[in-house]
Amino acid sequence: MLAGLTQSLTGPIRRSFDFRGRARRGEYWGFILWQLGFLAAGLNLASVLPDGELRENMVLAVFGLWVLVFGLPTLALQVRRVHDHNTSGWMLTVMFLPYIGVGWMLWLMCAAGTAGPNRYGDDPRAVAFDAALFE
Repeated sequence: MLAGLTQSLTGPIRRSFDFRGRARRGEYWGFILWQLGFLAAGLNLASVLPDGELRENMVLAVFGLWVLVFGLPTLALQVRRVHDHNTSGWMLTVMFLPYIGVGWMLWLMCAAGTAGPNRYGDDPRAVAFDAALFE
């Protein structure tokens, strides 16, 4: 179980520059939960500081570090997640549309991808049958 938890963090980070293929919903949301945990921990640390410039600088530093560490891996993972719907990664630009963009992106990240292989690769949910196991 611990290996699965660490894989949900390290897997997307290792694939930061990999914009090909497909990603499952569990991979995406597991990584998002890690991010929220790190962000909450950093902001809780900042909240114990007294009000003033030091606290504001700490909050800015936490957000800046969060973007530096998780920005590119999240973008690559979102592109792979959109590929799971047999859609181009450029579909991510829809999130900048007022009113409907965020809802559309949330739907894409939550909905099941296309079943079976698509133009971006094999179905990540498919379990390959290995006949060698029975020889």
